[in-house]
Amino acid sequence: MRADLLFPPGHAGAATTLGDTVFTDLGLTAVCAAMADGDPVLLTAARTGLTSIAADAATVRYRQAVFADCCAHPDRIRRIYDIACAATEVRRWTIGRGSRPGGKLLLALQPVAESMLLLRRLRAECDGSAAYFESSGLTALCAQVRSTLPDEYFDEVGTHLAALDFDHGMHLSISLGPGNKPVDPILHAPPRSRPRGLRRRPGAFEAADDFEAGTTALTRFRSRALEAVADVVSRAADGIGDFFLRLRTELAFYLGGLTLWQRVRQAGVPVCVPSVLPAGSPGLHCLGLRDIGLGLTGEPVVGVDVSADDRSLLVVTGANNGGKTTFLRSVGVVQIMMQAGLFVAADEFVAPLRTGVFTHFAPEEDRTLTRGRLAEELAGMSRIVDRVAAGGLLLCNESFASTGEHDAARIAGPLIAALVDSGVTIVFVTHLHEFAAARRAAAHPSDLFLRAGCADDGTRTYRMTPGAPRPEAHGADLFRQVFGLTAPPAAGTGY
Repeated sequence: MRADLLFPPGHAGAATTLGDTVFTDLGLTAVCAAMADGDPVLLTAARTGLTSIAADAATVRYRQAVFADCCAHPDRIRRIYDIACAATEVRRWTIGRGSRPGGKLLLALQPVAESMLLLRRLRAECDGSAAYFESSGLTALCAQVRSTLPDEYFDEVGTHLAALDFDHGMHLSISLGPGNKPVDPILHAPPRSRPRGLRRRPGAFEAADDFEAGTTALTRFRSRALEAVADVVSRAADGIGDFFLRLRTELAFYLGGLTLWQRVRQAGVPVCVPSVLPAGSPGLHCLGLRDIGLGLTGEPVVGVDVSADDRSLLVVTGANNGGKTTFLRSVGVVQIMMQAGLFVAADEFVAPLRTGVFTHFAPEEDRTLTRGRLAEELAGMSRIVDRVAAGGLLLCNESFASTGEHDAARIAGPLIAALVDSGVTIVFVTHLHEFAAARRAAAHPSDLFLRAGCADDGTRTYRMTPGAPRPEAHGADLFRQVFGLTAPPAAGTGY
């Protein structure tokens, strides 16, 4: 049976793989932990599912439909998952090359017999759930299980397993080769009753267990016949085990998404099914976009509205602690969750598929003192440029802030322009006024300039509104917050 119906491999576009840096920068490790809720299987599946995201719209919609079924019928999905988990715990013995075929067959029969019981449970669960599922993935899974595992299948397998106990001895046939040497031993269906002594018939004879003459030769022939059967049974056990392992892994990802969905809703964070635009399209549109990590803490989170249709560069400026980095992370997380086929933390989210998601966050100081922060930033950007392609999404947080503003503008200006011209969408959070002002003055139709909201008294609104970049750093309101001043410092104080 196929076990890839929930993550179909046949769609075009395969998948794009995210790097570890992206996971760290966007806080996806915490998201995976929330999906797992302490289950190591779910944790591995969550990281795998979010690391390898779909790159074509058909696959995303396919996964979204499977996830919708999981949300609608969580108990049924969990029962199927529990069966798969139990099957993966069936012990499959490791058999050395020098083991006797009889022992090898015996050790292979045990996991097959246990797996048959679990396959029966799976068939019964799929029979009862098929009418409830609507997604192509889960309906196909139920249909495949029902067609592949009919009652006749279990009856036939049960007959074969009973026969391989050899309660009434074995029936072997051996041909004579050159020089009358025995060749091609064949194991036939065992006799229905146990023979007694030696009985002869034309062209054949049967030997009971206590027959001593020729015991060594018969044992050798018996071993050769059993070896082929043992190999078949071992492969059957491996095939059943691999099927259940794959089923468990794929269901684990959706169950992790279901756990996260329930926790986010309990925290009062709005969620929605994102709309997918054709790959290669620029821009994004969101209403009430929220950081899912902050939402899980239970603290109120302000939603951000951004309409950036047909825009390839979003330059975000404004006050410190105004929510710029949070907004940047939110954009990356919802993009990845959308392409993984899950929900997103927003009232509405529309974006195209990306060929890759990349992050360039200001690095920590190199503790080894082998190179400075600017050199580290340039090396990181070089790695991104080597991998990013048209249709990619690049998220930059205070890039090149480790050098002077003029030098930073000279680095960032041509680099950002080249990437945008190459079809890469960029969200650029920065305090580099020289760069932002020069880009604004160029009046590129693909650019959108956003500012983090800040009231006159310094209160942060945590909203992103369209607005030209300003040279101010809002140091005065930070000074008031730190030192408790009620009025701004006098002119000429330097704050």
